[in-house]
Amino acid sequence: MSSERIIKNTWMVSALTLSSRVLGLIRDKALVLVFGGASGVLDAFFLAFTIPNLFRRLFGEGALSSAFIPEFVDCRENYSVEESNHFASVIFTALGLVLSIFSVAVIVICLSISGFVGNESTLLALKLTAMMLPFMPLICVSALLAGMLQCIRKFGIPAAMPVLLNITILGVLGYFIYYCPNQENLIYYVAGAVVIGGGLQVLIQMPYLWANGVYVGISTNFGHDRLKTVLKAMGPTVLGLAIFQINVLLDRLIAFLMVDESGALTHLYLGNRLMQLPLALFGISLVTTVFPDIVSHMKRKEWGDLFSKMDTSVRFLIFIMIPSAVGLIVVSEPVVRMIFQEPDLVFSDMDVYKTSAVLALYAPSLVFISIQQFITRVFYADGDYKTPVSISIKMVFLNVGLNIVLIHVPDLYQRWANNVDMPLGEAGLALSTTITSIISMCYLWYIMKLRLIKVSSEKVWDDKFSRLSASTSMICIASFGMGIITWLVVRSIPAEPELLVRVERGLISVIVGVASYIIICQVFEIKELNEFDFRKKNKEKHRNEA
Repeated sequence: MSSERIIKNTWMVSALTLSSRVLGLIRDKALVLVFGGASGVLDAFFLAFTIPNLFRRLFGEGALSSAFIPEFVDCRENYSVEESNHFASVIFTALGLVLSIFSVAVIVICLSISGFVGNESTLLALKLTAMMLPFMPLICVSALLAGMLQCIRKFGIPAAMPVLLNITILGVLGYFIYYCPNQENLIYYVAGAVVIGGGLQVLIQMPYLWANGVYVGISTNFGHDRLKTVLKAMGPTVLGLAIFQINVLLDRLIAFLMVDESGALTHLYLGNRLMQLPLALFGISLVTTVFPDIVSHMKRKEWGDLFSKMDTSVRFLIFIMIPSAVGLIVVSEPVVRMIFQEPDLVFSDMDVYKTSAVLALYAPSLVFISIQQFITRVFYADGDYKTPVSISIKMVFLNVGLNIVLIHVPDLYQRWANNVDMPLGEAGLALSTTITSIISMCYLWYIMKLRLIKVSSEKVWDDKFSRLSASTSMICIASFGMGIITWLVVRSIPAEPELLVRVERGLISVIVGVASYIIICQVFEIKELNEFDFRKKNKEKHRNEA
């Protein structure tokens, strides 16, 4: 695909992801309103929900997809469609079988040890984990099917699939709130809705693949040569991603067990969800659409085209993520208050502060995590899975050490603003993530640059990345100006839990931030503003053709 086509597909995936994330925020708000912001029930649910999602990122969207997509692309381009379909069926069968067996084993373990647990929150977390584990093989298989669709340049359906999960959960919540408002075991029905949502994603994507000539079915040919290649490539990646995902789980376990307050995990989860919105909309969307082309250019040793795609991708991420990070820092409190707080203060002022602090300290990591994910895919396209693994292992130890220290560091804002001595708590976990993401990205970029210059030439690299430093500087200036303007708007509107005030404060702040960034980019003639507006480029193209 051309760079223009990549950006266009990225915007399309971003738009579909936006609808899913908006529904996700509505889902989270509904859960908070039903179960309470400082509820031990929500802490247990979010911890249990973490486990199948970690495996989704590990096997569905992580190691398996990264190892499978290059082989699948190569098979389709250099061999027959029938061979690629057979290979896809073997992977599909092996993944579903292994994860189903694993899920059953973990369910048995959870139910076995639950009889020896006295703590109610821990007991609930174990039961919910057992209920939601069937979601794990379903969502991993769904992610594998999405990877196949991406390989044939079908990005819309995979991006729309998460909507089904949110609609299912909201449907179950709505039904019981309306028809059975006093249902004591509602959280278990929500867990059941999670499993149903995973199944729906598989049922919809499979026929769509068949309609596009990818016939995936059951095949037990586990001696297939390409399966062995994928498993071999997955080895170091699974290790690295497993350690990273274990680190995510450790973050939440620390919030669940070590932070001395109820609701700490909920604050961490909700702040992370809000931070993930721009990351999913633009960072993950871009990586998803550009990865098959990166693989193709790398295999053909088309260094000029590869560096051009990389330059366009990185500048796009910088153009979006730097202002997003600045904006989230400034509007963290009004946005959290707008979404989660109600006049009855089910989500209290302290809940708002804790969640917004988590969001503000997570926000800077947006820039570095998005670029880091892109660089990691470049290594994967080159067949190098060990370098990202070795770096991620080092970062995990650093992150865990920072976690333990930073949760006890005094909250300087509370001491300055309210003369209250309290630790950072869960916000310290977010700060730790940001610090390690900065170090990790810089480390990966340095190694990638040295390696690619060695196989091509420094002149080609410099020519293709000549605009990167200047663009980054100008975007930082524009983002800083946007942050000041938005902060003044936030300060001019009082913070109140009433609906109209919350909406006014939150929406106006966000709208002013976006508008001011666009205007400043126009004033300073930042070229990326027009370069990444594919609609304007299409109009110019049609006008020239006419």
